[in-house]
Amino acid sequence: MENNQGIIQKVLGGIKSAVFEKGTLIYKLNIPSFRRSRIKIEARPARERIKVGFLLQLPENWSVIRSVWEAARADECFEPVVLLVPEIETAYYIKLKEVKWQRIYSFGEKMFGDEAVRTYNPETGEWLDPETLNLDYVFLMRPFETYLPKMYRASDLRRHAKVCYVTYSFLVTSRPEMEQLEYNTHFIRNVSMIFCEKQGTLEYVNHKFAETICSGDQKAFFCGYPQYDLIAPGKEDSLLWPRQREEGVFRMIWTPRWTTDPKLGGSHFFDYKDQMIGWAEKNASIDLVFRPHPLALANYVSSGLITKKEQEKYLARYTECENAAVDRTTEYYDTFFSSDCLITDISAVMLDYLFTGKPIVYCTSPNDQYFFTPELHECLYKVESFDEIIKVVEHLRTGDDPKKELREKVARILKPEGSAAGSILSEIKKDYNERRHESC
Repeated sequence: MENNQGIIQKVLGGIKSAVFEKGTLIYKLNIPSFRRSRIKIEARPARERIKVGFLLQLPENWSVIRSVWEAARADECFEPVVLLVPEIETAYYIKLKEVKWQRIYSFGEKMFGDEAVRTYNPETGEWLDPETLNLDYVFLMRPFETYLPKMYRASDLRRHAKVCYVTYSFLVTSRPEMEQLEYNTHFIRNVSMIFCEKQGTLEYVNHKFAETICSGDQKAFFCGYPQYDLIAPGKEDSLLWPRQREEGVFRMIWTPRWTTDPKLGGSHFFDYKDQMIGWAEKNASIDLVFRPHPLALANYVSSGLITKKEQEKYLARYTECENAAVDRTTEYYDTFFSSDCLITDISAVMLDYLFTGKPIVYCTSPNDQYFFTPELHECLYKVESFDEIIKVVEHLRTGDDPKKELREKVARILKPEGSAAGSILSEIKKDYNERRHESC
């Protein structure tokens, strides 16, 4: 009996490993139906213009794909359309009592006017069937689909359009856990065209999904990161700063991590939150902008680390302070370029900030070497306490910045020559023209 139980445990362990850890089983079982979908799509008559959808749920993610959308609008070969898909709270039901549509629709109206497609009708509770849009390709930017209604998940979309993926976050490291998260098998197995943000990620994807990539059912590319196409020094001072630029005032941005989980890098928010705003309250020679991750504040509350009332009381201190502010906007490059320094935990925003040429003060965490390339780690000013933050900032205020050249070198590596958006659209044209045997 004990031997039988041991055998059963081994079998169950093997199944768990295949399905939940390596994803080998769900990947292989999906190949036949995925291939049938590809063949069906490619058998459709070609059109003069390639219709490309851009699925948008979070306003904060729009900058990731914006340059591709803009390039498609300027290219007569494409017919781009933005799909506003509100978030839902469950993975299993289409019709819910509550759908979070207000924020994304408000953003869509401001950004696109009547051009964007609203996929959910709050009056009737009905969703627009994406098949009626007759898309050739559709871009997704989040590998987490529990927030999507079933018909807008890659597993359903791939039946009538080729799903394209650009990750919402540039991977700072090659740590396996992070790659497995942003390129997880459950999601990627249904993606036709995978646009990787760096060469190392492309190698990871080519290895993990070798069978379908070698067969031509999937394609993976390194085209650069399209969000970086948007990077340029701001022409005007950001309106977020609590006061106009003044001589002798040092402008700082603070971006603590959204999670305190040490496996995901941890956060210094609760270590430094009172000291940080207290620094601004007592020191008129600095301006402080607190930019929380879009998930941070809600996650801190839901994790029981702070109550909603305590959080509101804390944020009110920024409102009451004449030289501090909270940044919840979707566009942040103007604020970055008009600042003097970034103070941050592990975060992809430090990569964006590299292009400003300004110094980055990094609040270290255990095992952070796994989250960075050696080159990136070396170009940061690393601190382990709030006293060290003050010490480093005071030194930077003198104008001495010995790591400047190192940062510039890393920035050149992150952003290759040319347009990432142009390269992405070029690959889509090639893929589309393969079945019409002529060039668009």
